[in-house]
Amino acid sequence: MSVLTKSSEDVTVIFLEDAVREIVVGIHDFEQNASQPVRFDIHAVQSGPQRPVGEDIDQVLDYEFLQTTLDSIIARGRFGLLESLASELLDELLTPTLVVAASVKITKLEIPDCKGDLGCSVTRLK
Repeated sequence: MSVLTKSSEDVTVIFLEDAVREIVVGIHDFEQNASQPVRFDIHAVQSGPQRPVGEDIDQVLDYEFLQTTLDSIIARGRFGLLESLASELLDELLTPTLVVAASVKITKLEIPDCKGDLGCSVTRLK
């Protein structure tokens, strides 16, 4: 994500971090029919500083958009790969005209015999 914010152009980043959802995801036998806790860290980058006139939420990208997008994609059903889930999230996150880039990090929190974080992080530019 830092590469997206180190340009000479001003950007505004809205984010949703540490959002934990119970979902069915994975290709391993133990993951087939059981939900597991997964953490999402989502960032959406907008070009330029966002300075709304009169505190009007319609002039900026509402951060609740991140929550509703996440929950909408999860509601579609089971995913085999975290990369597929991240890609679908990015497709939706990049829909608003204001968004020029987005990043999604997904972490499985309860992997048997794992003493660390496992997951994927995907960033996409328009």
